Amino acid sequence: MSAKTQGSTGVPGTAATEAAAKPARRSSPPRNGERGTRRSRTPATPTAGTESRRMAAQPPEAGRDPINGWPTLLVRRTLRSGQKVRYVGNVVVLGDVNPGAEITAEGDIVVMGWLRGVVHAGANGDIRATVAAFRLTPTQIRIGPYIARAPDTGDAGPPEAPEVALVRDGRLVIDRWRKSALKFRTP
Repeated sequence: MSAKTQGSTGVPGTAATEAAAKPARRSSPPRNGERGTRRSRTPATPTAGTESRRMAAQPPEAGRDPINGWPTLLVRRTLRSGQKVRYVGNVVVLGDVNPGAEITAEGDIVVMGWLRGVVHAGANGDIRATVAAFRLTPTQIRIGPYIARAPDTGDAGPPEAPEVALVRDGRLVIDRWRKSALKFRTP
């Protein structure tokens, strides 16, 4: 063995050689300017960050208590292109609905974000259904048998208030959300 591999003194059995043979202790994180080793930690209890990641990976959940007589599906994520949601009651999305995503519901649809995909509320023919979103610029929107698409004009900027789509006087209209605009219903 050469002196370099035996430790700083070069004598086997000294403190320097024994310290080199022991595994390194990980008692403190590296100081500024030092390079540390990457370690993986598995916490005994989940932290807020891991819990939110787990919740985002879970499938949508159906509500147990019906709203206005309809069961409600809660989707806790943004719907991306190619994703489809079909449900026999109301659908609430906590996120955006991107272009290419589709939602079909026999009840109402509420998007807590930007709706840019395809939606069909009242899929069983119910013209009392509504679609509401913080920003409503769908590729296509249907309520019962009524159908409409977004205008070809450019983006007019963010809306002043959340928007709602509903059937009024035989036409599908999109308007600012007002409590008076909605007629609460039972199935």
